Amino acid sequence: MENLFRVWASRIPKYDEKFRDSLFKSKANKGVKDEDSVESLGKHFSRNYELYIYAFFLGLYNDLCVEIPKDATKVDFSHHIQYWGNKNSSGRQSFSELQEYMFVALIAKTDIDLIALEKDEIKVEKVVKQLIHTMESYTNGGLTLLQEKGEDNPNYHLDSTAFLDLIMETKQISEN
Repeated sequence: MENLFRVWASRIPKYDEKFRDSLFKSKANKGVKDEDSVESLGKHFSRNYELYIYAFFLGLYNDLCVEIPKDATKVDFSHHIQYWGNKNSSGRQSFSELQEYMFVALIAKTDIDLIALEKDEIKVEKVVKQLIHTMESYTNGGLTLLQEKGEDNPNYHLDSTAFLDLIMETKQISEN
């Protein structure tokens, strides 16, 4: 059996194109080398995948597993999961362990028969497809929440703690 984590990490997950301009282009850098460049000004996330990771956990913590509509156009930012958070420039610390945290969350939230997988009764590719579907759905839920916050208050994301506040609101909700 192939290593499930490695196969999953070799994928490039997608998101609904409707979030490209409203969130990804306005909130995240596309991977600009110069963090002080004009393209970087006003961005909350250094890389697109950082926004994707944030949206995934926001959707997960809020239990917002929202499938991308079948008629929606799915897009990606051409960056395999296995490279997310790897340190490749000065001034950046590696946070690649987030890949493992995401994977564990996906295993917990996806209905997979791991015994059947171990017995080779189901293929790794099928399981990875399920994991990616779950990942995209939770990310879609998080992106939807972020967009709604911006629509309710166009200045919401300008607050320096807006993204932290959203996670903290989730924590408070789950503690009650």
